[in-house]
Amino acid sequence: MKIALTTLLLFCSVGLWAAPYGGRVYVDANANRRYDKGEKLLSGVSVTDGLNVVQSDASGNFSLDGHPNARFVYISLPSGYRCEDYYLRIDSTRAHYDFALQAADPASVKADGTHRFVHISDTHIFDIERTAADGHAVSTRQLRDYVANEHIAFVVHTGDITREGFATYRDFLNNRNMPTSQVFFCVGNHDLGEGAYGEERFEQYFGPTYYSFNVGNVHYIVTPMPVGDGRPTYNNESIGEWLKNDLKYVPEGTPIIAFNHSVHSGDGHFRFGSKEKGFIDLADRNLKAWLYGHWHNHRMFKYDGSDVQMICSNGVAGVTYDHSPASYRVLSVSPDGTLASELRYPYLDKRVAIASIGNMQAPVLPDGGVPLSVNAYSSVSPVTAVRCRYTVGGKTYSLRTGLERRTDFNWYGTLPLEAAHDGQTVTVDVQALFGNGEVSNVREVFVYHRQPADTVRLAKDWTNLLQNSSHVTDVLDTLSTPLRLAWVQNVGANLFLTTPILYEGMVYAGSMDDNGSGRASVTCMDAASGEIRWKYPLRNSVRSSIAATAGVVFAQDIQGYLYAIDAREGTLKWEKDLKMDKHVPLDNGLVTTDGVVYAGTGSSLCAVEAATGRTLWQNNGWGTDHGSSITFAVRNGIITGHAFWEANYANDARTGERLWRIDRYDYDGQMTMSSSSAAMYDQYQYMISGNSLIILDSRSGKPIVQKQYDFPLKNTSTPLVTDSEIIFGTTDRGVVAVDRESLEVKWNFRTGRAMLYTVPTHIDPGAVVETSPVLSGDNVFIGASDGYLYALDRRTGLLRWSHCTGAPVLGTVAVSGNALYAVDFSGNVYCFVGEIDKDKRN
Repeated sequence: MKIALTTLLLFCSVGLWAAPYGGRVYVDANANRRYDKGEKLLSGVSVTDGLNVVQSDASGNFSLDGHPNARFVYISLPSGYRCEDYYLRIDSTRAHYDFALQAADPASVKADGTHRFVHISDTHIFDIERTAADGHAVSTRQLRDYVANEHIAFVVHTGDITREGFATYRDFLNNRNMPTSQVFFCVGNHDLGEGAYGEERFEQYFGPTYYSFNVGNVHYIVTPMPVGDGRPTYNNESIGEWLKNDLKYVPEGTPIIAFNHSVHSGDGHFRFGSKEKGFIDLADRNLKAWLYGHWHNHRMFKYDGSDVQMICSNGVAGVTYDHSPASYRVLSVSPDGTLASELRYPYLDKRVAIASIGNMQAPVLPDGGVPLSVNAYSSVSPVTAVRCRYTVGGKTYSLRTGLERRTDFNWYGTLPLEAAHDGQTVTVDVQALFGNGEVSNVREVFVYHRQPADTVRLAKDWTNLLQNSSHVTDVLDTLSTPLRLAWVQNVGANLFLTTPILYEGMVYAGSMDDNGSGRASVTCMDAASGEIRWKYPLRNSVRSSIAATAGVVFAQDIQGYLYAIDAREGTLKWEKDLKMDKHVPLDNGLVTTDGVVYAGTGSSLCAVEAATGRTLWQNNGWGTDHGSSITFAVRNGIITGHAFWEANYANDARTGERLWRIDRYDYDGQMTMSSSSAAMYDQYQYMISGNSLIILDSRSGKPIVQKQYDFPLKNTSTPLVTDSEIIFGTTDRGVVAVDRESLEVKWNFRTGRAMLYTVPTHIDPGAVVETSPVLSGDNVFIGASDGYLYALDRRTGLLRWSHCTGAPVLGTVAVSGNALYAVDFSGNVYCFVGEIDKDKRN
């Protein structure tokens, strides 16, 4: 009897967890979410319980055996279909699970399998009440519009939504409010927690944490973050066992693309399983790419010897760490699974500006024509064409062809004005056409002067951020306003947190290319005319300052390569692999002084002889796991900088010995949350960080002053110290001047709403200024993320002059003689000239 009872109990127990789950997969033609006679039944669709995988038969039916930890029955969505509920939670009261599929947007996948998808990550929603009205809501609505306008196949979010915002974000982005596309979610480390097991709350809103789907010719695989704020029930072995079963139905040679919140290996292999049950390595199964987030930056690279493309994307609303622009990444997938990238930026509603015309004047080319540089962008649809007509002398003309695209923001053409038009008023009308059928118009008026009133006359070189290695400018000439635009040149790629440098009559700019499309370069232009003299291609983006000394221009890319380029010839003199950690982008700027270039960061920080490339010392006093956009400062034998989220450091500039370290939590946690490059005045250094202005003793690191304000200062603006003010940009208040003695706010110039959000953890709206102020006479020159250059009265903050670029200005200006040089995100380099007030000297 006992044996029989035990057997019966065991049979019942096994029956409870091993009960079969059955159902059908069909096309829900009338969208009533139930199977109706005559609706198409789908065979060959993989169905899983998280371990076992079977395929639906010719009648669309399937049957699963189940397993003890099964919580969902779900499908591997086939190409050409979408499904509001591709997963169904297991319910002990039912054993039948039907999957109602709808036909996907037929334009989203071409006949050869080509398609596009959107990658977003790390939205980090915490403040639910604010979220309903802030940049998350706006950017997600624009994302949905873009997906519909552009026939995007699917959207994937690679984690850290996070827990507090699950319900809110699911309302923003789900398969019901995106009826032409599909949405998939990964679990991030901060999505784990709050429940009986780590992934319970995530599952409540977003379903299983590992699964697959198919689009075009590609099999996509989602795997979960292995660790986090809570302990998950899955492990590498359970994922590996499911993965083996999933791939049994995927033909050998099928392109595979994988998604995860982060990267769990550093060798180009992606292994799941265990020693006991064996491993499966996706790198052996034609893995084309691994897409992830977690690091809050834009990154594209391959491991040495690997063909797998590693692609990191940051938060669409603005949760960045290394100042990477808030954006989402659009991936175009070829028939063989090869990816091409395009970054798209939120918050821009059909913005159009004529960057080369303003203040009733325009530059003139040597042949008498007028350059027409137009910056145009919309978040919900790409610009397809830019047209122009102009009126002069009572007649209206149209350019025979539209303007030529130079970058994602910029379009270029020439107005062919003649000598007969000299002195006449010209009205220029520009129209931008967008892919969704919308248009936007802008008009500018100027007086045509065939001969420029003044020519460029340079004085001192400007070889570093803020001219020199201490980031304290020495501008003797006083440049008066208003300024006149002498020339504008586009380098063919975005220009980020980089200052134009002036060296021996030339101007140089280092460009960014976070899409891996081969556009990153250092470009040399004639400082007087803007003519491009040479362009040297780089492997990857330059995200911060370049520098020059000893006849050489230096740049370092985010991959960790240091380039020494002959300033005149544009040829490579030498280069050095700084051996950066593949996961950590080298966002820092360069600094040069006394024939030495200081490059890298953390353990790759080094001093190198500029002329020869000989390493003078290598830092072994500290390391870093995060990118940081600061430029090191050097003065009096000290080099100082910081590692984001970790600490501030100073090293002996002659030996590399670490002098001091200030931990991120010191001084109320304000020091290293996100500080600017330091300005080193005498024995002190000035910086902003968190919500504080900080003054340190450079030799000891001892804080002299930490003044906290009621506004954030997470931006990269280096403070300008005058005889009576300290002036700096802010995260959301524009430009602020504080009294040098009391440190109380003296004036505040509010710039416009940012076009692009780059400041860590700050989202729309905000009046962001990432650039550093430059003083010439009583004019403070500064650019802003609202797409304007400004001249402000340094004593009152009153506006004296401005110029609309129509693209975010993220690089600090350079001033020499009668000229001011600026860059914008569209890739434009500008030269403005003005009168020099000979009665005033700085």
